[in-house]
Amino acid sequence: MIMKTFAQDFLVYLEAEKGYSPHTAIAYCDDLRRFFGFLTDQGVPLQVENVTTTLVRQWLVAMHHDGLSATTIGRRLYGLRSFWKYLLTCEYVADDPVCKVGVPKCERTLPKYLTADKLDKLLAAAQCNKYVICGFRNYALMSTLIFTGMRRGELIGLQVGDVSFEAKTVRVRGKGNKTRVIPLVDRVLDAVGDWLELRPDHKGHDYLFTTTHGNRIGPWRMHRIWRRVLEDSGIEADGVTMHTLRHSMATLLLQSGECSLVEIQRILGHSRLDTTAIYLHVTEGELRDAVRAHPLAG
Repeated sequence: MIMKTFAQDFLVYLEAEKGYSPHTAIAYCDDLRRFFGFLTDQGVPLQVENVTTTLVRQWLVAMHHDGLSATTIGRRLYGLRSFWKYLLTCEYVADDPVCKVGVPKCERTLPKYLTADKLDKLLAAAQCNKYVICGFRNYALMSTLIFTGMRRGELIGLQVGDVSFEAKTVRVRGKGNKTRVIPLVDRVLDAVGDWLELRPDHKGHDYLFTTTHGNRIGPWRMHRIWRRVLEDSGIEADGVTMHTLRHSMATLLLQSGECSLVEIQRILGHSRLDTTAIYLHVTEGELRDAVRAHPLAG
């Protein structure tokens, strides 16, 4: 049974039944393509019955020798595991040679985040644009990202009807088509309201954020907007990405002491609490202040 044929069916399955975005599904298939390439290099025919636990372990060793990080290796192994679970579910195979292979331990790094002052610089830079319509749109884009922590794909997928000015909320479609509702502060509502007054007539769609010609903003255009705003803000760009705004929002909420980890989990749309727990990073100074605040410290 040829694996490439199954891989094509797997891609359709991820989008149609699991509700994954095309971007996510393609990432899974890229993992499989790399595994198939390894098998070809080893002279192994691309048939499911030829895949063994030993071969999968050899693939991990090869990736390690290529200098790939434990995180990247683990992600690719996860893609192969998901593929084999699909094969088992469809009864194309009877055994799972991948489940016996352990995931490499990853050194968990603390997420980079921006302070409130730097986030203000981003908002100011977004607003200062020689084209008025772009200034209002970019300010609304950045405000929404900064105050909701939603992902880039979730942001550009928003439609006008997802924003409720009466309830002061926004409905977000996250991973796996899971929907969550995030409260909006007045600053975001005002920014979105101002943008809607200038938003060009739609081109057969109802997406909230558009280009100046009314077309939907795609990932590439969103990346260009982000890079321009970041550059104009004067913030050191090393390691700062659009996803940094998500980390910043979660970190600042925790540091405020007004929001619990469970509440932040719901806002971010994490399915597991331990994913959200990465934001429990504190500085040495914060630890010292916490110890001094002990009621018996005198």
